[in-house]
Parts: sequence; structure tokens; C-alpha cells
Amino acid sequence: MKDKEERKIAQAEVCVVSYPKSGRTWMRVLLGKALCEQYGLDEQLIFDELELAAAAGLPPMCYTHDDAIDGQNGHYKTLETDKARYENKKVIFLVRDPRDVAVSCYFHASKRRDLYGGAISDFIRDDCFGLRKIVTFYNIWHANRRVPKAFLVLRYEEMHADPAKSLGLALNFIGAPPSEEAIITRAVEYARFDNMKKMEESGYFISEKMRPGKPGDEDSYKVRRGKVGGYADYLSPEDCQYLDHVLHELDCAFFPLDPRRSDLAIPQEI
Repeated sequence: MKDKEERKIAQAEVCVVSYPKSGRTWMRVLLGKALCEQYGLDEQLIFDELELAAAAGLPPMCYTHDDAIDGQNGHYKTLETDKARYENKKVIFLVRDPRDVAVSCYFHASKRRDLYGGAISDFIRDDCFGLRKIVTFYNIWHANRRVPKAFLVLRYEEMHADPAKSLGLALNFIGAPPSEEAIITRAVEYARFDNMKKMEESGYFISEKMRPGKPGDEDSYKVRRGKVGGYADYLSPEDCQYLDHVLHELDCAFFPLDPRRSDLAIPQEI
């Protein structure tokens, strides 16, 4: 893991952890807008979580992909299994259907970061970028879910179904005082995908995090589609079969395809 990421995690008391393309930007905007509304703060602080938390009088926060960063850190078997650095922290763990994550990561790596030049069919099978890495990351965190002093799982699909509920859970978990319903409603409206895309197109945020990789190419946007189950729109039947095979083979934690595997199901809060 890079030194900068280590320092960011070390100084935080609350960490939002996710594999890339699992809804982190959406959660950042939802949570940030609610806090800005509640405390009368500048919306530009949404992408400066340390300053935002300090201005709101909350424990220092960070958003991190832990050691799963854009496929640059090697083979899935090299992912770290020791999460002791989170021992005295609260962790919000964002999870999303790994099949959707894999496809979204492909567009991020190929269109935004120029890290991958191959076909999507090869990407999802790549040991440094593809599905095995995502599932291994989930499984490692499932095994370490009791290491942090508190652990909350927020599922992307449930955020879609009821963003107000997910936002309320996150606010309560980080120790923010109860928000008025109107504040939650405004934050949810602000973080709608079409509104976030408009803000990215217009350069509303100072942060470089909200800039398209290639203006005019929608697949290069930070806010791209956000569709649940959209992976099937880009993959062949054989590719989809491969993804399901890996999920079964590796016993994907937090997102088991077999409903009988309750030991791998999502615990909401520990």
C-alpha cells in the first residue's frame, strides 16, 4: 500500500472502505451534502472529508480502497490479509455485485486511467484486475469484519432501493446527530446520478476526482451509469457464465449467489 494511503488511514477514526467502483463517490456526495446542509458548510468540502469532518465537529474520516487500487498493485493473491491497522476504527464497508464492479472497473481502467488496453472479456479474467481480485478482496474483509471496533456494511443495491435509509444509517454510524427529514431528502436529490453527472460535466467541483477522463466519452465519466445488474449489457453469455462460476468457486462473501450460504451473507452492523 502506498505511504499516502497508509497515512490517510492512520489519521482517521472512521474509514469508508470499498473496492473501486462500488459506490464510494455516491456515498461521499450523499454523506457530504447532508453534513453541509446540517452545519451550513460549503459544498466544495464534500471532497475534502478531513476538513468536512473537522468543520462538523465529527471524528476524522477517510475514504479508501485499502490496498485494491486500479489493478496496479499486482495479482489478487498479493492482497493483504492483515487488517490490524483498522483495529481501533469504525469501518463502513461498501459492497456491490462483483459482476457490476468488474464491468465498471473495466471502463475506469481503460477509459479514465489508460491502465488497460485489452478487451472486456479478457479484463474480467485478468488476475490483476478482474473478478477474482474483487471476490478475494470481499472474502478477506469478511474474515476481518470483527477487527474494527465497529463495522457497518452498506450494499449498493440497497442504496439504490432506499438511499435515504442508507444515508441515515451512515450518518448515525459516524456519530452525526439526527438529521431532519428535509435535509436527508435534499441530500438524496442532490446525489441523484443525473445531477452528479451534470456537476461532473460542468466542472462544478474543484476536486479533480469529479472530472471525465475523456470529455464527450460517457464511458470515461466518474459517474457513468450506476445501473444495478448492468454488467449483462456488456458481456457475452459465456462471460456471464464465467462470472457466476467464479462467485460460486470462491464462495463470494457479502454477495453469495447461493441463498443457503447464510455464513457469507451481509451482516448489517457489528
